[in-house]
Formats: sequence, C-alpha cells, structure tokens
Amino acid sequence: MLSWLWAVALALALLSGSVAIRSWWLERKRRIIAQRRVVERPNSFYGSEAVHNQEDAEWWGRIELERLHELNREYVERLLSQIDGAGVGTLSNEERAFMERMADLEAPLRPGVRPPTDPRLSTA
Repeated sequence: MLSWLWAVALALALLSGSVAIRSWWLERKRRIIAQRRVVERPNSFYGSEAVHNQEDAEWWGRIELERLHELNREYVERLLSQIDGAGVGTLSNEERAFMERMADLEAPLRPGVRPPTDPRLSTA
C-alpha cells in the first residue's frame, strides 16, 4: 500500500511540476514578445522623416511673402522653388533654420508641433 501512495505522490509532483514549467515558459514568452513590441503613440513627435518634411513644406508654403523684407523674400522664394523642385531633403541645416525663423515670424507655434531639437531654434 505504501508503494502505491509513493507512485501517486510522484505522479502528482510530476504533473504539478510540468504545469508550473509550462506556465513559466508561456509567461517568459509573453514578456519577450512584449519587450520587442514598439507601439508608437498616435500623434507623437516620432514620425518618419518624410512626414516631417511634408509638414515643414506645407508650413513654409503658408509664409506671407508680402510681409517679409525684400532680401528675405527673395531668399524664401528661392528656397520654396528648390523645395518644389528637389524636395525638402535638399535644404541644408542653415536653410531649414532660416525657413523656420521666417515661418515663426508669421504665426505662433503650431499646435502639436514637435519640440525643437536645437535649443538655438527655440521660439520661447
């Protein structure tokens, strides 16, 4: 009778051990998948470069050229034609900063605008 009890106890121990190992394995797998998953918040500032370039081109296209000084107007017109022809990616950092300054003269900070990466370009 005693050997039968040991066999039952051993079977229950093996069964509970395999259930514990299986649950541990599934939880580990769930954690690994959750770590790999990168979910971006909607309307976040971390969009693709193409999206940011398109937003910038639209923003700069709304600059009221009549309100600018003649020299600035000519430069802005040249940059806008460059953007129309070859795209925003062809602008240098200095040209982008200039266009941002000209756009900021016209309007307050855009709602939902991404924070400036360069503190020298900040409008605050």
